[in-house]
Amino acid sequence: MGGGAVVTEDHDTPGRAYHFRRSWIKGSLKASPSQLRIMHVEGDSMAPTLLDGDTVLVDMTRRAPNPPGIFVLDDGMGLVAKRLEHVPNSDPPAVRVISDNGFYSPYERSAEEIHIIGRIRWFAREV
Repeated sequence: MGGGAVVTEDHDTPGRAYHFRRSWIKGSLKASPSQLRIMHVEGDSMAPTLLDGDTVLVDMTRRAPNPPGIFVLDDGMGLVAKRLEHVPNSDPPAVRVISDNGFYSPYERSAEEIHIIGRIRWFAREV
Protein backbone atom coordinates (compact mmCIF):
# COMPACT_ATOMS: atom_id res chain seq x y z
CA MET A 1 0.00 0.00 0.00
CA GLY A 2 0.96 3.65 -0.19
CA GLY A 3 2.16 3.91 3.41
CA GLY A 4 3.77 6.98 4.84
CA ALA A 5 0.95 9.23 6.06
CA VAL A 6 -0.71 7.32 8.86
CA VAL A 7 -3.52 9.09 10.68
CA THR A 8 -4.30 8.66 14.37
CA GLU A 9 -7.45 9.85 16.12
CA ASP A 10 -7.27 12.32 18.98
CA HIS A 11 -9.30 10.72 21.76
CA ASP A 12 -9.60 13.73 24.04
CA THR A 13 -5.89 14.06 24.73
CA PRO A 14 -5.58 15.63 28.21
CA GLY A 15 -4.45 19.25 28.05
CA ARG A 16 -5.10 19.53 24.32
CA ALA A 17 -8.32 21.23 23.27
CA TYR A 18 -9.26 22.57 19.86
CA HIS A 19 -11.78 25.38 19.63
CA PHE A 20 -13.52 26.43 16.42
CA ARG A 21 -16.20 29.07 15.97
CA ARG A 22 -19.57 27.44 15.38
CA SER A 23 -20.28 30.12 12.74
CA TRP A 24 -17.13 29.07 10.83
CA ILE A 25 -18.04 25.38 11.03
CA LYS A 26 -21.58 25.97 9.83
CA GLY A 27 -20.84 28.82 7.39
CA SER A 28 -17.50 27.96 5.80
CA LEU A 29 -17.39 24.19 6.23
CA LYS A 30 -21.17 23.74 6.01
CA ALA A 31 -20.76 20.98 8.56
CA SER A 32 -22.16 19.85 11.86
CA PRO A 33 -19.68 19.88 14.77
CA SER A 34 -20.75 16.34 15.71
CA GLN A 35 -19.55 15.09 12.30
CA LEU A 36 -16.03 16.54 12.58
CA ARG A 37 -13.02 14.72 14.03
CA ILE A 38 -9.52 15.88 14.96
CA MET A 39 -6.79 13.49 13.82
CA HIS A 40 -2.99 13.58 13.60
CA VAL A 41 -0.72 12.77 10.67
CA GLU A 42 2.32 10.51 11.05
CA GLY A 43 4.81 9.99 8.23
CA ASP A 44 5.96 11.75 5.08
CA SER A 45 3.90 10.46 2.14
CA MET A 46 1.75 13.61 1.94
CA ALA A 47 4.69 16.05 2.21
CA PRO A 48 4.92 18.89 1.45
CA THR A 49 1.14 19.36 1.88
CA LEU A 50 0.78 17.51 5.19
CA LEU A 51 3.77 16.85 7.42
CA ASP A 52 4.48 14.41 10.23
CA GLY A 53 2.79 15.79 13.37
CA ASP A 54 0.19 17.92 11.58
CA THR A 55 -3.30 18.10 13.05
CA VAL A 56 -6.22 17.71 10.63
CA LEU A 57 -9.95 18.34 10.89
CA VAL A 58 -11.91 15.63 9.07
CA ASP A 59 -15.51 16.03 7.87
CA MET A 60 -16.99 12.54 8.26
CA THR A 61 -19.99 13.37 6.03
CA ARG A 62 -17.87 14.00 2.93
CA ARG A 63 -16.84 10.57 1.70
CA ALA A 64 -17.06 10.85 -2.09
CA PRO A 65 -13.82 11.72 -3.94
CA ASN A 66 -15.70 14.07 -6.22
CA PRO A 67 -14.34 16.69 -6.41
CA PRO A 68 -10.85 15.26 -5.85
CA GLY A 69 -9.21 16.18 -2.56
CA ILE A 70 -7.35 14.94 0.49
CA PHE A 71 -9.16 12.32 2.53
CA VAL A 72 -8.63 9.99 5.46
CA LEU A 73 -9.29 6.42 4.41
CA ASP A 74 -8.83 2.89 5.67
CA ASP A 75 -6.84 1.17 2.95
CA GLY A 76 -6.88 -2.22 4.67
CA MET A 77 -3.62 -1.51 6.51
CA GLY A 78 -4.98 1.27 8.74
CA LEU A 79 -5.99 4.91 8.51
CA VAL A 80 -4.01 7.01 6.03
CA ALA A 81 -4.26 10.51 4.58
CA LYS A 82 -4.17 10.50 0.77
CA ARG A 83 -5.24 12.55 -2.21
CA LEU A 84 -8.15 10.74 -3.90
CA GLU A 85 -9.76 11.12 -7.29
CA HIS A 86 -12.43 9.13 -9.06
CA VAL A 87 -11.13 7.24 -12.12
CA PRO A 88 -13.40 8.32 -15.00
CA ASN A 89 -15.26 5.62 -16.93
CA SER A 90 -14.04 2.86 -14.61
CA ASP A 91 -16.23 -0.23 -14.30
CA PRO A 92 -16.44 -1.16 -11.51
CA PRO A 93 -15.95 2.35 -10.08
CA ALA A 94 -12.32 2.94 -9.07
CA VAL A 95 -10.40 5.50 -7.06
CA ARG A 96 -6.84 6.73 -7.69
CA VAL A 97 -4.89 6.99 -4.41
CA ILE A 98 -2.10 9.57 -4.58
CA SER A 99 0.69 10.60 -2.20
CA ASP A 100 1.92 14.17 -2.64
CA ASN A 101 5.48 12.98 -1.91
CA GLY A 102 6.94 11.75 -5.23
CA PHE A 103 8.80 8.93 -3.46
CA TYR A 104 5.47 7.07 -3.18
CA SER A 105 3.74 5.72 -6.28
CA PRO A 106 0.04 6.33 -6.94
CA TYR A 107 -2.19 3.27 -7.14
CA GLU A 108 -5.79 2.47 -7.99
CA ARG A 109 -8.35 0.52 -5.99
CA SER A 110 -11.95 -0.36 -6.65
CA ALA A 111 -14.33 1.81 -4.66
CA GLU A 112 -15.31 -1.32 -2.70
CA GLU A 113 -11.72 -2.01 -1.60
CA ILE A 114 -11.29 1.19 0.40
CA HIS A 115 -13.33 2.82 3.12
CA ILE A 116 -13.28 6.63 2.99
CA ILE A 117 -13.57 8.05 6.51
CA GLY A 118 -13.92 11.69 5.48
CA ARG A 119 -12.48 14.71 3.70
CA ILE A 120 -9.74 16.76 5.37
CA ARG A 121 -11.08 20.32 5.62
CA TRP A 122 -8.41 22.06 7.74
CA PHE A 123 -4.94 21.46 9.13
CA ALA A 124 -2.56 23.01 11.66
CA ARG A 125 1.16 22.69 12.17
CA GLU A 126 3.49 23.52 15.03
CA VAL A 127 6.24 25.99 14.25
